[in-house]
Amino acid sequence: MEFLPKELYQLINLSHGPLWLVGADLRQANLSRASLKEADLAWSNLQGADLRGANLEGASLRSANLSGADLRNANLKDAELTGANMEGTKFRGAVMPNGTTHY
Repeated sequence: MEFLPKELYQLINLSHGPLWLVGADLRQANLSRASLKEADLAWSNLQGADLRGANLEGASLRSANLSGADLRNANLKDAELTGANMEGTKFRGAVMPNGTTHY
């Protein structure tokens, strides 16, 4: 599944509940400050995505490709990251799944 920037913006901002984006191709997507609380992003490709300040509380990122993604100041509290590729991911200031802040 691949989205144009306008489609992605509408999908996220007009959603009335948790998003189901399993296996979505979100490479290089600008998702900064997006509300993705409880979204299912399992097996999604978020390589190089801008997720600065995004709310991913309770989101599923199982087996997602987060390599090179920017998650600075994002909220990952209670997020599922099992099997996720996090090589080169930036976490500075992010709230991690266990509730601690990454420095």
